[in-house]
Amino acid sequence: MPKPTTSNLVIGLLYVAFLGTLIVSLVVARERVMKSDGSATAQQDWQKWRTEVERQRAGNGPVVRRVPKSAEPPSLVLLRDHFATSLTILVVLSSALYFTLAIMFRGALAGPSFQPDWSDTPQAEEK
Repeated sequence: MPKPTTSNLVIGLLYVAFLGTLIVSLVVARERVMKSDGSATAQQDWQKWRTEVERQRAGNGPVVRRVPKSAEPPSLVLLRDHFATSLTILVVLSSALYFTLAIMFRGALAGPSFQPDWSDTPQAEEK
C-alpha cells in the first residue's frame, strides 16, 4: 500500500472527481437520449430514415447504403440496453488513462533522481 503522501492524496481526490464527472455525464446523456430518441416522433423519424435508405438501396440515390437492422435509433439501444457495459468500459478505460497520465506527470515533477555510473564507460578508463 502506498504511503499517504500529499501527491498520493491529490491524485486520489482528482481521480474521484474525474470519475464522478464521467459517470454523471453518462447518466445525464442517457436520460436525454431516453427522452429524445424514445419519443414517438423520434421513432417515426427513424422509420422515415430507414425507408429512405431502402429507397436509395434500390439505386435511386447518390450512394448505395445498407438498411439498418434496428427498428430503433442506435443511440437509444446503446444507452438503454447496454448501459451497464458502456459504464464499465468508460470506468476501466478512463481509469487506465488517468493513472497512466498521473504516473507520468508525477515522475516529471519528481525530477531526475537517476545518477548514471560512468565508471564502466571507456571514456572514464582513458582519463
